[in-house]
Amino acid sequence: MSYDQFKDRSFANVAQSLEGAIAGVNISTAQGAPGFGPTIKIRGTSSITAGTTPLYVVDGMALENFDLNLINPQDIQSVEILKDAASSAIYGSRGASGVILVTTKLGKAGKPSVNVTYEHGISKVTRKVDMMDAQQWIQYYIDAKNNSWIALDPVNNKATDDNATRTARSGSAARNYLIPPDFISDPGQFGAGTDWQDVMFRTAHTNNLLLSLSGGTDKTSYLFSAGYLDQDAVLIGNFYKRLSLRTNIRQKISDKVTAGLNLSFIGAHDRTDGTTGKSDVVSLGIQSDPIFPEYNENGNLGYLDPNSVWNRFTGYEVQLWNPHSLIDYADKLNKNYNTLANLYLEYQPIKDLTLKGTLNGNLNNINYSSYWTSGQGYGYSFVLPASGSVRNFTAFNWLSELIATYNKTIGDHNFGLVAGYSAQKQRYDSTSLNGSEYPNDLVKTINAAGVVTKGPWNGSSEWSLLSMLGRLSYGYKNKYFFNATIRRDGSSRFGPNSKWGLFPSASAAWVISDENFMQNQEFVNNLKLRVSYGKTGNNLIPNYGSVPLLGSSRYSNGTGALNGLGVISLGNSDLEWEKTDQYNIGIDLAMLNNRINITLDAYKSVTKDMLLNVPVPAYTGFVTQLTNIGSMQNVGAEFMISSKNIVSDFKWNTDFNISFNRNKVLKLGGNNAPIEIDEWGYFVTEVGQPLANYKGYIFDGVYNNQAQADASAHYAGAAPGDPIIRDVNNDGAITSADRTILGNSQPDFSAGIVNTVSYKGVEFSFMFQGVFGNEIWNQQTRFSKFWNASRNSYAISNDYWRSEQDPGNGQIFKPYAIYPATTQGKAAYIQGYSNYWMEDGTFVRLKNIRLSYTIPAKITARTPFRNARVYVNAENVYVWSDYVGFDPQNSTYSVGANTVAALPGQNGGNVSNPPGLMLGADYGAYPIPTTVTFGVKMDF
Repeated sequence: MSYDQFKDRSFANVAQSLEGAIAGVNISTAQGAPGFGPTIKIRGTSSITAGTTPLYVVDGMALENFDLNLINPQDIQSVEILKDAASSAIYGSRGASGVILVTTKLGKAGKPSVNVTYEHGISKVTRKVDMMDAQQWIQYYIDAKNNSWIALDPVNNKATDDNATRTARSGSAARNYLIPPDFISDPGQFGAGTDWQDVMFRTAHTNNLLLSLSGGTDKTSYLFSAGYLDQDAVLIGNFYKRLSLRTNIRQKISDKVTAGLNLSFIGAHDRTDGTTGKSDVVSLGIQSDPIFPEYNENGNLGYLDPNSVWNRFTGYEVQLWNPHSLIDYADKLNKNYNTLANLYLEYQPIKDLTLKGTLNGNLNNINYSSYWTSGQGYGYSFVLPASGSVRNFTAFNWLSELIATYNKTIGDHNFGLVAGYSAQKQRYDSTSLNGSEYPNDLVKTINAAGVVTKGPWNGSSEWSLLSMLGRLSYGYKNKYFFNATIRRDGSSRFGPNSKWGLFPSASAAWVISDENFMQNQEFVNNLKLRVSYGKTGNNLIPNYGSVPLLGSSRYSNGTGALNGLGVISLGNSDLEWEKTDQYNIGIDLAMLNNRINITLDAYKSVTKDMLLNVPVPAYTGFVTQLTNIGSMQNVGAEFMISSKNIVSDFKWNTDFNISFNRNKVLKLGGNNAPIEIDEWGYFVTEVGQPLANYKGYIFDGVYNNQAQADASAHYAGAAPGDPIIRDVNNDGAITSADRTILGNSQPDFSAGIVNTVSYKGVEFSFMFQGVFGNEIWNQQTRFSKFWNASRNSYAISNDYWRSEQDPGNGQIFKPYAIYPATTQGKAAYIQGYSNYWMEDGTFVRLKNIRLSYTIPAKITARTPFRNARVYVNAENVYVWSDYVGFDPQNSTYSVGANTVAALPGQNGGNVSNPPGLMLGADYGAYPIPTTVTFGVKMDF
């Protein structure tokens, strides 16, 4: 994809401009916070334990887990995505999840060109979560308390019992059954209450200024650019600010020698809340009870203020996490500085032979600091003491390459040879400290803490990679083509018995349209058949996964406990690469004077030697060992068509793509035991099934009366208003054996379509994107779809069963504030994981609308400007979806379970809940706003 295809798209991350535009590439914006990059999957998921992100190659520098926010999109000349293994195999051990090539701009020969771009954007959350208002919630509260009170003693307890009676009969458990008198005597005083989404979300503004100077001569090309992005987030108090500087220079020193330097610096400061799910401000905000005001009469934030009239609710079960208490009373700042350098020298000793040496370096430093003020303005559920933390992370990565390229044409024969050697190494250093027992809130840095303890990230880590590569290409009459590559990689991450891996590939193409038998027709302009095979690897595992690790340990010397070291993991000297074999066949077709272009691809990939944590005998002293023992398959098809519907002064072009991928696990160790993750959902990976199925009970509605429950298989204590659980195995009883596969996050297919019309200087385009057939596991159900400690609930939950005469919609069961001992048995079924937690993930999104106008040359000729264009761009305009949450693409597990808050550079090292096993789960993610941007670009 070239710069012209995303030049007017208003994103800080270029990957978001590619979303929905490329078949076989699933780019999803899991969270809408500024600076939060999208999740990219190329042709499905190819690993369970190792990393699943593609390799990024920026101006020749190979980078793992790279953040594209660290490149100014306006500096990018092109983005190329290598999907099939034949093309990505040249990157060997790191190409299994695909490769993204980013090439930055360079000046052209001619007069210097100055480009100025200014954009102003407006962002707003237009798709909110529909929650109960105060009146709905109060009645929900009353019914939940009464249902539990009656269930405690159905004979003696009644809904009309007052709080004194409930206290006398339930003793220390009374809080579970008490109802604030205001809810009974005067619920109208609360009105509709507070919509906490209106409190925490705002209309946000963005300013983006970009300057560049480029040009060159026949010997020199240069580009200098600078940019400043000042972006307010839609979440109050949050922001993202980025300064970018770049210098690209290419100098022809002599007829045989050329040198170049690409140097960039990015400095980004941000404050980002709300992306870590259940305990962060977005999730907690929508859980907060709507009866409370934004500020109490004293200007404080909540009912815990002892001098507030709202303090009367402290004796009852209520919840409040005022967004201001988590944002205004917390100081947070994340600083990210990244320098990327690429120095190269090219030498042509003889005709057709070019020698190129490169030295690349990437230095990344991240500093994060936070301080939470004591008391939190009484707006949190507890009054907590002050706390602080600081984290520092530094990574330095260098890559050196020597590449020889030989191209020769002899008659109708074209030959190409490439041979190369590369060495790469990266070191991480991290420190983290936590502070507590601050004397006051005057000094908020870590040195003011009375107690300082080390945090979770402390230490250093290194990895290195040595590689040798070769490529042979041959073409005959520009009609028959053959390519073969081979790469041998050695990685420090693997065991001493298997550090080296060999990764070959081969591809062939036949331009059928150039054959003699195709010359007497005019319908087909180009017809090419392509076939390929390639083997790629995956080295994104912990840096020391193959060796036993030491950790701090306490031991006794007979008189006391001393600090020491002990073995904390079991090594594996045979640990080796995950390897993916991929086969691809494709057709390229151009018809009707190249007005219709079609690309069709089909592929099959099999990943072998997958890394899994396998149980080991207890006598080893450990529970599991990382071992190569699994296998997984992806099979898919991709179709793209581009058409020039109208060709004249008025132009109309259409680009459409659709892709299908089917994933299946083939092997999971010697006994093929399934991998099961219980994380507010039951995620099961088993042989013969797609990765990470959702498993649970099937919810079939609500019992309307006792006779209905008694006449069917049911769990003990099933009563009117309780959920109906399907007897899946037809044994006449409801047990855990009735849990079954419910769905999966992987779609049946995804598609995108772009229409572009233009007339002279006016261009208008719109893009639709769709994902179909996937399911979402809504972990927020735990808080917002049935009663949980008086948190507010989705508005759909208001349609719950109240009586046989008022059954609601028949799909929402009655609430219980608590399950008394007499009904504890059925709690596992009522609150258990079922399709009640699962929602349809299908959606169609009006992704982009863009209108631009290029001012005619006859007008700009009278000005200092050579070219000028104005445009307006709208992103995430509208979503058609049945999902009850903010957005059907939301996920709090965009990298893998429990890795959301991890520092960069962990390399997919979370093997307890590996990457990819919980994608599609949403635990209260950050909404994706609608953004409208106005821009102007001028060249002079």
